[in-house]
Amino acid sequence: MPIESPLDPRAALVRTKYFSLHPKPLERWLWRQGLAPAAERVFWLHWEAGMRNGDWCSELPLKHVAIECSVNLSTVTRAYQLLKAKGLIRREDPGRDPNNPFCQATAVTEVRLPREFLCELSRSPNRPEPRFQRSTDAPSTELPRAPEAVEAPRQGNTPEIQETPSPARTGRLSREELRALWERASVDERARYYEASRDRLTSFRFDPATNLTPEDRGYLLAELAQLAAARPASRAHINRMPPVMPAGPRRLSILELARVRRQVCERVPGIEAPEILRQVMWAVEEGALRRFDLRLALNIALKKIREGAWSRPHRMPPNWHPRSAPLKPAAPEQCSAA
Repeated sequence: MPIESPLDPRAALVRTKYFSLHPKPLERWLWRQGLAPAAERVFWLHWEAGMRNGDWCSELPLKHVAIECSVNLSTVTRAYQLLKAKGLIRREDPGRDPNNPFCQATAVTEVRLPREFLCELSRSPNRPEPRFQRSTDAPSTELPRAPEAVEAPRQGNTPEIQETPSPARTGRLSREELRALWERASVDERARYYEASRDRLTSFRFDPATNLTPEDRGYLLAELAQLAAARPASRAHINRMPPVMPAGPRRLSILELARVRRQVCERVPGIEAPEILRQVMWAVEEGALRRFDLRLALNIALKKIREGAWSRPHRMPPNWHPRSAPLKPAAPEQCSAA
């Protein structure tokens, strides 16, 4: 099938979806370094974010990096250490978050090119320049802006402003420009923008005496349109595997029972400890914690007890008694006293 065919999903994927372009010299140099795949993912994520910001710096939380790269937090930390040792990134710790002094602020990550790579960069071939340069005197093919899109004086609380984004603000803004934009916006406009982005709306109402320029308003409306177009799939269509329940009864061994009794008695007063221990045993052996691994189930129960969030398990029989093994019928005996 030709690539120009609109029915080819590969052509639609290239034309309509986002994709990343990695410089070939840098990509091949990273391959020769033998970096871990997770470290390469983290590096290219910061590379793309820094390129969009325009200053090769990005502020991405660890959890966001772990989700985007499909790795855990410890892998992201090891990737940062490896990339810093190779001279590929530089991270600056900004200290505590000014809005929340009890939390650490997000570190600023700058992607860099090592000196060893710069020595090889001059030997890499360049892309051919286009033969025909577009003349600056050529007539523009852009359509003139409709007169309805020009801002008109508003009276009172008018409905949402539908404006065409200005060509100067169609690209991504830098951190300084974005910070200045939100400083010009009022508190009510920030709240309405947040509600519109949360509800996937394409417009929101500006203040009658707003300080935002037409370019600022066009940029915000374009951002809302992009968020609305990227609506995630409904959770009803996500196929989730049902929890696998273990086959057969599960019973705590004598050693496991003694260990649980000791830990429960350390956290619960002596009068309530036997009843809490009985509830934990039922939840682990026959209740909701039965679907987890034995060690994980015990850790979950002990954590809830430690945090004071433990409650009586649902559907637990009131007269349930723990048994280490099923009872066997008693052997018949003859009465010798008769």
